[in-house]
Amino acid sequence: MGGAVTEAACIAGPRGVCVGRCIPHIPIIVRCVTDRGVGESGAADLARSVVHLCTGAAGGAGRAGRRAHLAAREAGLLSAFAFADGEAEAPDDVLLHPIAAEDPAEAALATVLRDRVQWGVLQTARSDATNTLFSIAHPGLALDRQALVAAADILHLHWTSWLVPPAVMQRWLAQGRAVVWTLHDLWPMTGGCHYPGGCDQYRTTCLQCPQLRDAWSLVPNAFAEKRAAWSGPGPLIVAPSRWMAARAAESAILGGCRITVIPNPIDITAFAPRADRAALRAAFGIGPDDLLLVLGAYDNRERRKGGAVLIDALRRLHEDGRLAAALPAGARVALAGFGKSSLPGWDGLSTLAFGEVSDDAVLADILGAADLACIPSLEDNYPNIALEALACGTPCLVTPVGGLVEMVREGTSGVVAAAADAGALAEALLRFVARHHGDADLRATARAQVEAENALPVIGAQLAALYESIAPPPHVTAPDATAHARALRAFGQAPVAVSARPAAPFLRFPTNLLLRQEGGPAVATIEAPPVDAPVPGTRLLALHARHIHHGARSGPYQFLRHLPEDITADIRATPLGAGLAGVRAAEYQAWGKLLGAVPFGQQGNAWLAEAELLAACAAVPADVVHAVDGELALWLLPRLPATLFAGGRRPAMAATFHQPAALLSGMVNRHLLGRLDAVILLCEAQRTAIPAAIDPARIHVLPHGIDADFFTPGPRAAGPGFRLLAVGHWLRDYPAVFAALTLLRQAGLDVSLRVISPNPPAGAPPGTIIEAGLTDEALRQAYRNADALLLPLENATANNAILEAMACGRPVVSTDVGGVAEMTAGAARLVPRGHARALADVVLGLAADPAAAEALGRAARVRAEALDWRRIATLHGALYAALAEGRA
Repeated sequence: MGGAVTEAACIAGPRGVCVGRCIPHIPIIVRCVTDRGVGESGAADLARSVVHLCTGAAGGAGRAGRRAHLAAREAGLLSAFAFADGEAEAPDDVLLHPIAAEDPAEAALATVLRDRVQWGVLQTARSDATNTLFSIAHPGLALDRQALVAAADILHLHWTSWLVPPAVMQRWLAQGRAVVWTLHDLWPMTGGCHYPGGCDQYRTTCLQCPQLRDAWSLVPNAFAEKRAAWSGPGPLIVAPSRWMAARAAESAILGGCRITVIPNPIDITAFAPRADRAALRAAFGIGPDDLLLVLGAYDNRERRKGGAVLIDALRRLHEDGRLAAALPAGARVALAGFGKSSLPGWDGLSTLAFGEVSDDAVLADILGAADLACIPSLEDNYPNIALEALACGTPCLVTPVGGLVEMVREGTSGVVAAAADAGALAEALLRFVARHHGDADLRATARAQVEAENALPVIGAQLAALYESIAPPPHVTAPDATAHARALRAFGQAPVAVSARPAAPFLRFPTNLLLRQEGGPAVATIEAPPVDAPVPGTRLLALHARHIHHGARSGPYQFLRHLPEDITADIRATPLGAGLAGVRAAEYQAWGKLLGAVPFGQQGNAWLAEAELLAACAAVPADVVHAVDGELALWLLPRLPATLFAGGRRPAMAATFHQPAALLSGMVNRHLLGRLDAVILLCEAQRTAIPAAIDPARIHVLPHGIDADFFTPGPRAAGPGFRLLAVGHWLRDYPAVFAALTLLRQAGLDVSLRVISPNPPAGAPPGTIIEAGLTDEALRQAYRNADALLLPLENATANNAILEAMACGRPVVSTDVGGVAEMTAGAARLVPRGHARALADVVLGLAADPAAAEALGRAARVRAEALDWRRIATLHGALYAALAEGRA
């Protein structure tokens, strides 16, 4: 932070900034002392001006942003709160007035991005993984041309989807502007999700989003745009919780930024204990012995907020009678709810539905009257309701997720459930009633905690010190408060243009096709923004196919997340088929025939992708072009002369082939393989499909990998009998599976079979469970619950399902075909192809000898760890470096 740091609640990140890991017990109050000698009052002496920017004034982030602004005011700073959605409520509020871009094409693009993409494509493509908002950054506002922003010393961002486009942020940082960004969720470090729902791709790169069926690559392109715009050196990141600071520190986008922890503030005069609490409860119809719980969120339908989980816990306690028994005789349980959508109730649970509450005094009355505020979140950062409740002297019940355990301390400011599930919440409720119901001391310590850690003066001092550590020298004489207030009134009348020109990474294939398709001729006239200059190191252009059955942790391109730091990867994806080609699909097929591509390689989408790769290579020099699905791509670029590439230098061309030799021969033009600089195979068995004329030095065997951090051994759900699992459809020998199952039952084994496949096999015996569409987490649990994976194959080079089961420590029974033996390396039981009796015998042996089955599972896990994607990425990185050196 430029000097000594004392009492810092910061964890030392990649650039020496604290984010919480280095100090075992981190104080909540932060006071920074820098080389400039500025302490707690230095910022006020200089009368720095700061503008807090938030898309809207309502919602959790808007309320927190306004309070941060008030805290800055409390510290003597000249602060303003600017937003584009909401109503100006105070003299220092600045309601931004968007106006359409002057360029008709940009105005048309803004409409497409807002109406067709954000509220059209994204909504229809959402999966059922979560219902939390998912957003792109566009269109935003040209805030770098807004007078208020231009005049401020400090720009403090809050929730900025559709407000601050990445290009604007990039310009601010290039100009040396002092930018602070408080993380109210994870959106600044993801490809579009605000909460990842268990996905950790933000640590590397967002390639296959579990929340979105992303045929247009909106997510990876948005991720790439953010990374180019505000990864280090980027803005100074403020995390309200140490949990959020740790997420930022481990992210690929924000990990290089300065990160510090400053909690959100609260106005402890507006939110305070009610002196007439008993009378207020009586007015609500609540008796002195009744248990009044309160639950509220901006929208109670948002699943991550956990409202349904709390209702489940209350229903369980109602049905078993334990909560009623713990309360005084005649006492009732009541649930007060506020926010969008009402909460369900039933006979025996009184409900008070307050709806959407915008008046802080009303909200403080509700919270102050309650015995316990319930925050049963499945994911959360630093929710306002916890601060508001604690400030009113009302303890909280929280789940042990996110920053909640930093806000609520067991027995001091509330109770913490053992887990984020209904059973744990029920037990925590009973613990509260037994130990704390009516406990005035607990209410007092809850209030005292907030007074010490979150009051406006406390947080204002921390923000002032932080601002001073990054503020540039004043370029004008500091105005007084009266002049600043008059300027705010003037700024509040100024319009700001809509900015709808995404940076180059967002406009990569096939997002660019989507915008042209939705926007028509007007959008098509917009010139593409310039591509960033190449950076030192090896520049890789990678193209992979998007298969609908690949999850966030599966697919042959996963190694691209873990490449060495000296390799800059520009990753593109293309859906299978010819849907992107539209009416020209037949033309592309004809061109494919003319160029000698076999029918599989004539997909119109693939030809469009290759044309986009050519455009990218013509704009900025590339060292290596890698088609991760070689059966589908690189039939055009290797033919082209060097003069078509940037600098007249043709990049090295590499392609990976996945299909067994028998199929590969019919899926590629053997003559065209000779034009590649590197032919990458997954196993030695594929070599028979490669023409003898190709230089053996150009052939490389790099095995398929597995995400061994995600697919891990874990707890198994109880179940009867011996449980078999089969996964997938391509080249699976399901007749052998079903025949073996029949033999096992005839042998008297109590056995069951679960099949997970997007294309359910025909002829399944009665009692077979067939499923599809599982989340990655559900699939992992399916492996853990199985006693063995039974997956005979017709042919294979490598196999995701086998590797996933091995990584989960499960015994694998399969067939000795193709590269299966090479992949499993003795850590699986393999039998001849089509031999149902041999399959059954192996399964019977495992069922009869649990110790042998357990040993096989341990060996499988060891082998899977040897094939972790990080190791596979290292192999690829070495090959890329060699190919680039050969082109130098």
